[in-house]
Amino acid sequence: MKLISGVILTASAFCILLSGCVTSPGGIAPSTIPITSRDTYTITKTDAAASDGAVTICGIPLKTCSAYDALLTAKENYGADAIINVTLENKSYWITGIPLITYSKITIRGDAIKFNRGKAD
Repeated sequence: MKLISGVILTASAFCILLSGCVTSPGGIAPSTIPITSRDTYTITKTDAAASDGAVTICGIPLKTCSAYDALLTAKENYGADAIINVTLENKSYWITGIPLITYSKITIRGDAIKFNRGKAD
């Protein structure tokens, strides 16, 4: 019994040592939709954020993620028409030294806004 628990403990420690995370910027943008000089808006939430994630096992995606889904979630969560001062971040986590199980996450951050479109002259 002690041998089995020792093997499990050693295997767990080995997996933890070989686990990792990579973070990379996904990009920046002034706004998710065009805003003209005739438009006015109100910031409803500063530092609004939302994420979407994906799981891959042995290179086979079980769920995919997209920046578009993260954007829709952010707009829905904060009742926004758009997001301004947008930044996008990608993170990937893996369980073993060889990425057999990978979790990827896309996070969008920015200021949620409600706006009024300007009228044509």
